[in-house]
Amino acid sequence: MTSPVRLLPSARQRLARGLLLLGLLVGAVGLAACQDEQSRLQEHMDRAEQFMKDEKPSDAAIEYKSALQISPNHAPAHFGLAKAYLATRDVRKAYWELQETVRLDPDNVEARLALAQFLLLGRDEEWGQALEQADAVIAKDPERWEAQVIRARALENLKRLDEAQAAYEKAVELAPENPDVLRTLAAFLARKGDRAAAEPLFRKLVTQDPSAKSWFQLAGFLSQDRKRDAEAEEAYRKGLGAATDKEKPEAYQRVASFFYQRERYDEAEKILKEGLDATDHDLDVIYALARFYHSRGAKDRADAMIEEATRARPDEVQPYLILSAYRGRNGDLDGALAAAEKALKVDPDSQPARLRKAELLVDMGVRESSKERLAQARAIVDAVLAKAPDSAEAQFVAAKLDLGEGKLDDAVTALRHTLDARPDWAQAHFLLASSLMLQGDRQQARAEATRAIELDANFLEAHRLLARIHAALGEHDLAIEEARRILRQEPDDREIRILLAQSLVHLGKPEEARVELEAIPLDQRDSQVYFALGRIDMLQGKADLAREKLLKALAEHPRHPEILESLLQVDASTGHLQDSLARIQAAAAAEPDNAALVRLEGMALLVAGQGPAGEARLRHAIELNPNDMASYQALARYLLASGRREESIQTYEQAVKSRPDSAPLHFTLGTLYESLGRRDQAIAEYQEAVKLDPNLAVAKNNLAYLLAEAGRDLDRALDLAQQAKSQLPDNPNTADTLGWVLLKKGIPEAAIGYLKEAEGGFPPAQPDLGVVRYHLALAYEANQEPDKAREALERALHELDEARKAAADKGVQAPPDPPWASDVRAMLERLPPAQG
Repeated sequence: MTSPVRLLPSARQRLARGLLLLGLLVGAVGLAACQDEQSRLQEHMDRAEQFMKDEKPSDAAIEYKSALQISPNHAPAHFGLAKAYLATRDVRKAYWELQETVRLDPDNVEARLALAQFLLLGRDEEWGQALEQADAVIAKDPERWEAQVIRARALENLKRLDEAQAAYEKAVELAPENPDVLRTLAAFLARKGDRAAAEPLFRKLVTQDPSAKSWFQLAGFLSQDRKRDAEAEEAYRKGLGAATDKEKPEAYQRVASFFYQRERYDEAEKILKEGLDATDHDLDVIYALARFYHSRGAKDRADAMIEEATRARPDEVQPYLILSAYRGRNGDLDGALAAAEKALKVDPDSQPARLRKAELLVDMGVRESSKERLAQARAIVDAVLAKAPDSAEAQFVAAKLDLGEGKLDDAVTALRHTLDARPDWAQAHFLLASSLMLQGDRQQARAEATRAIELDANFLEAHRLLARIHAALGEHDLAIEEARRILRQEPDDREIRILLAQSLVHLGKPEEARVELEAIPLDQRDSQVYFALGRIDMLQGKADLAREKLLKALAEHPRHPEILESLLQVDASTGHLQDSLARIQAAAAAEPDNAALVRLEGMALLVAGQGPAGEARLRHAIELNPNDMASYQALARYLLASGRREESIQTYEQAVKSRPDSAPLHFTLGTLYESLGRRDQAIAEYQEAVKLDPNLAVAKNNLAYLLAEAGRDLDRALDLAQQAKSQLPDNPNTADTLGWVLLKKGIPEAAIGYLKEAEGGFPPAQPDLGVVRYHLALAYEANQEPDKAREALERALHELDEARKAAADKGVQAPPDPPWASDVRAMLERLPPAQG
């Protein structure tokens, strides 16, 4: 074994000094390397920031990436890279870098604000995250008004309106000299419907920022009240006077649109012609004037203007887009698409041209039910949004796609973002109105459609939509006004003529309605026309004529529940009951899962005297659709009429014991308790039904009604009634309940609209119609309109008189007066005499 080498003391000392020196050298090298990396990191950051100042974001991005190679967790480099990506519109990467910045540096307020702005473009979950980011900024810096605005927008998206208002107000408090902050609060209050609070802010805005934008916002707000047209016109003219050269094309169109809406056509034309001269024949003004001529019947003149503008600038994208828009508005989608394709030939990368093509593909895809066209449109929109998620135009087309695919919530969200960026875009307001209407939010839909028309008065589709909204809300006088305006321009518009006739019927003017319908040529009359004519005949007691027309309507749609139900009423009175029963049974057999047809079969069997069979079909209809209020009501009426009250209640009580988790069983038991006047027990059952199934709208409706009747917990009753109305927007019972609750809360002016809607929604001779008219009369009385109250009561009694007359003509005993008849007569006696 080799002995270890022994070192002399002096040798050991030399080795120690050598090791120490080596350690010092290694440390020095490491320190030098660290210092060198830090220096290089700073050099990359300095160069990146200079590139950003020089507006060279792509070069800056390279430098920021180099910095991150040296220090992957360097938060300033991540934030700088996010800003560079934003400048190059690479938003997906920007979003990721912002997330990394906030993760690495939670105190970076600017990064949090930018991230929150991205999150606002998302949906429910992202809105909550945006709120969290805003709150974090406020905790760090309570004076940041931008965070309060973001917080307010997130809360508004989440429907937490009181909290949103407080945040908007706080933002104004923090930035009192910033007109855009004041603008956001004023616009929010207007959206909320608080006009009294919004107006002083709009007026303050024009003092603080007397720009065209501010004046037009005030003008648009004032123009919603026709009594203030003089003030609105003055504001529009001041807006025109304040417009910059860049703003003038839109400004002249805005003023012309105001005149057009008021049917002051000569002034509208004059303003547009002035606009042509003032803007050196701007293409948008040419387009507006062409549309004006087209709407006034001078179509050749309009076509010539557009074609000439296109030929004069064949190498520009915009003229082809104007041509595309013009053709599209006139219904020529193929021609519109061809013009968009020509624009893309001029500039294949033009974002407006790409989006115009996508929009047309959506319109054609919906019209043709073509998934292929919709998929093509989606690919274009997604590509644009990937680079520009905040593009209002891309959000608009995405909303059209969502609407075409039935994604209503997504469409509404996208359109809200669109209008945040472009609040004066008529088409976006129109599309939002359409989406809200489909969601059942008719009040807000009306506001958006009205705004679209304020911005573009000859926007015929917006007028059509507004007419339908007015009719759905029971505002038939306004629906008639809109319909007549449309028919002056488009006399062959069959659907609007039918709507006009229906509104005339609701106002008790059946002969005027018949005149409108008979103006439709025979070769253009479809099932809608014959159905409407048949309903008028029914209303006037002309059963044989009604039957003839209803049969013509049924020929096109042999399984249409409403036509079949109207025929059942007529056939029962003309000796053709078996014919109706056979038709309805055939329809129900062809569509065995159609709850409406199964319910109708049950009702027909009951009328034909086949009680057990009818009862079985009604119970099956409830199984198919637990929210079908008519099926419950028909079954309850049958059970009560057959004297099986206690038996039916005992049966359901036993069923509830066996199935305590069944919401429909609790609901049905509640209806039976209600029919016997046992309100407290009915309320308890309805409450249990709602607890078990929050989507059971009929239970919410009935519970709200009983609470209102008892004068109990009216705030909850209002919430329940509003939810039921939202879930069943076309059911007249929910409109009646909501109106009744509003009346009980002392808001008759709001109640009247819903009660008129309910009256218009029930067919003639429907048992509940008299109660609705009594409610409406009470609302008119509370609103200091006794003459209208008297008219509603007289309509209710007139129907009773007609029923007695029909019974006398048949030689049968008239039915007894319903319970509401005595209340109606007593109210008539106490009302003051009619004026005039």
